[in-house]
Amino acid sequence: MKCPYCNDEMEKGLIQSNHEIAWLPGEKKKALTRADFYQGAVVLSELSFLKSSAVTAYICKKCEKVIIDFSDGNSDFNRR
Repeated sequence: MKCPYCNDEMEKGLIQSNHEIAWLPGEKKKALTRADFYQGAVVLSELSFLKSSAVTAYICKKCEKVIIDFSDGNSDFNRR
């Protein structure tokens, strides 16, 4: 995948957590960990007690950017 900022090749990897991985709107850290408590939240990987949570991500070390493409659900390891 090409970096949309510098056009260099990005490295494929994953972001992993023992908790649900979600994008939450706003700029402040949220007190509760479940995304369904927040209007506008987007769950990127649901919590699985057996597998943890993980999403495919691409990193550009030059620009220090990470991209997660969740458009088709294939980035979520727990939905595969």
